Amino acid sequence: MIKLFRHIGQNLLMENKTSKYFKYAIGEIILVVIGILIALQINNWNEAKKSREKERQVLTSIISDLDYTLIDLDRVIDTSTNNIKRTISSIYTIIDVLETNQSYHDSLAYNFRAVNAYDNIDFKTSGYQSLVSIGTDLVQDPKLRPAIGKFHTSSINDIKGGFEEVHLDFYSYMIDYYRKKFNTVFVDGTKDKLVPIDFEALKKDKEYIQSLKAFLCVNITYFKTLSTVNNEAEQLKKDIENYLE
Repeated sequence: MIKLFRHIGQNLLMENKTSKYFKYAIGEIILVVIGILIALQINNWNEAKKSREKERQVLTSIISDLDYTLIDLDRVIDTSTNNIKRTISSIYTIIDVLETNQSYHDSLAYNFRAVNAYDNIDFKTSGYQSLVSIGTDLVQDPKLRPAIGKFHTSSINDIKGGFEEVHLDFYSYMIDYYRKKFNTVFVDGTKDKLVPIDFEALKKDKEYIQSLKAFLCVNITYFKTLSTVNNEAEQLKKDIENYLE
């Protein structure tokens, strides 16, 4: 087409039809500009398509990470042998038994053992790390983008902080009672129980009871944080899935 216009233009110049030549020249320029604009639009469309596909891949990876994290949250909160719900329940039980001067029974040994059980969450964040390396602007939704960032920074850090507080309190004072006032007894080689060396003396140990109450508080705080982040993870997963539909 451009060659045809050039040929026509040359003929017009040879025929000394300058005004018509300029009209054809302008037409030729317009065609070139239109062609460039079309090419740019196609290129932009292709780039947008690639970006959208990359966004889908990264978000799909984040969903997979959230599935993994939710399973581990469930393990620590509810399903593992020494889950935090059992720990809190056992601390309440032991405090009640000691303060109401109840008699010792063998099942208490498992409660004493559960008092000292706590666990951390194994977060999987490879999808989010990929997003950060590419650039968080890859996520086009203005609400979803900050929600992803908040979960993978603030919310995860809240759980890490909660775990560190429980961990610190255990090694600051609870471990001494664990070592000095109890014997560990293994049952069938698969689980163990903690038997008080002197249960009657333990009932009179106000410092131990107060330490249990302090340890109960940090465990409850940790449990609340775990529950909050669990809800956030479920909602974030749902929001990403809805966005990708």
